[in-house]
Amino acid sequence: MYFSVREKIILRELSNNARVSLSTIAKKAKCSHVTISKTMNKLKEKLDIKFTLEIDPIKLGLFQNHILMIKFKDKPDIKWLESVLKDQKEVISAYLTQGQFDLIVFAAASDPVKYVLWEFVLTQKLSSYNVLVKSSDLPYFSFGYLTFDNITIEESKIKLDSDDKLLLQLLNENSRLSYSELAKRMKSGESTIRYKLFTLVKSGIIKRFTIAVQKPPKPYTIGFFENWTSYTEKFEEKANLERKITLSIDEQLPVLNTFQMSIPLSGSFGNFTIALFDTEKEALENTVDKRKNIYRNEGYEERHARIIRPLKGCLPFRNLDIMENYNVVKWE
Repeated sequence: MYFSVREKIILRELSNNARVSLSTIAKKAKCSHVTISKTMNKLKEKLDIKFTLEIDPIKLGLFQNHILMIKFKDKPDIKWLESVLKDQKEVISAYLTQGQFDLIVFAAASDPVKYVLWEFVLTQKLSSYNVLVKSSDLPYFSFGYLTFDNITIEESKIKLDSDDKLLLQLLNENSRLSYSELAKRMKSGESTIRYKLFTLVKSGIIKRFTIAVQKPPKPYTIGFFENWTSYTEKFEEKANLERKITLSIDEQLPVLNTFQMSIPLSGSFGNFTIALFDTEKEALENTVDKRKNIYRNEGYEERHARIIRPLKGCLPFRNLDIMENYNVVKWE
């Protein structure tokens, strides 16, 4: 897909703040707001854009956040698998993959007991297909985020009144809704809506008004898990080198960031990454192959697969300045 500089600017502005005005984007793109409106409508169709929210799961009351790598010896029917995952309120997102594993599942619960029980029940449901489930704790994101469906918001244990939850759900479905439209749907005054929205942002529940793109412009989306079985004295030095490669790969203004998600993990694996490339060869050369070379003598292990499509939720694609938005936690 070809994208003009104007289209790239629009995507970056919307990714950073989906509620940004057309006039603000027009000023940065040096054209009229009418032109921006027409271009944005074409982009919405071209990439299947969803205006949504970046929500802090901890602030939402989800203290147990995990990622599961699932491999089947006997492949289940995809429609059956999809129906199973959609019925699981603990499942935030699930992606069908092809490669060294078959499924990625992001899951969350309000406490550890509920999470352990849920994972046991899920594994039991899948056990007839000779399933291998590797679970890791997800403490924070270095880069990227997860989209939440409205059922998760509705059933969260967070102390919000019904109007606040409704406002959160409306914005989660379309974060560009105007104050007047929100007021109309909630049968409330605009000033009340403005105050409630300000409070949700100030509390940290809403981290960003952003976009998800269901039709990535690059055909190969790779997801890979990493682990290290030994750590030499030079590990942090190597980690800094690897991080510099990640941070510098998008020197030009991309349509979407090459690295869409990077998550340090605790448990079965030590890190998980999603990245976009044109081919499998390019993906492997710029991700796991480079890391294997960097982390020599660190007992580096990886599992990778191509992400085919979401079975639940959507892929939260990013178009941000990665240097400014990458969360670095260094070893002390």
